[in-house]
Amino acid sequence: LVLTGAVLLIPEERAFLRLVVATLVCVCYSVVIAIVRPYIRVEDDVLAVATSLVLLLFFLGANWTTIFLGIEERYQGADPADVLGFSSLTGLVNTMISLVAAVLIFFLIGAIFAARRVAKLPTFRLVSTKQQPELTLAHGIKWHLFNSH
Repeated sequence: LVLTGAVLLIPEERAFLRLVVATLVCVCYSVVIAIVRPYIRVEDDVLAVATSLVLLLFFLGANWTTIFLGIEERYQGADPADVLGFSSLTGLVNTMISLVAAVLIFFLIGAIFAARRVAKLPTFRLVSTKQQPELTLAHGIKWHLFNSH
């Protein structure tokens, strides 16, 4: 909601500032998700971090594209390659697409390996949901077992 709502409070004339604020919010969100780990399953935490990192890459690409176009527009005759290292906008966009694709492939491979590893582990599963039961321990309790003898 911060990315879509609060960022719109910044005037449209300050579009680059919107991108910078959105990038910073995305970085903070990624760090908080990585530290807090709000989901029960580790795979969900990894997926949340991965999607926010891909979103961060999109914002960085938008920032670099805006800078590239700003240099071309404001400084006639200036070469954006002197600042960004890209002589054309197509090269910049292709690099960002390749980077996002590489990150997505990396996380897809990791997800496949994690799924294969988890599938091999013997576990108790609920009949109704086919998921592992949530077993919580009260403070001071050590085992999930009633042993009468």
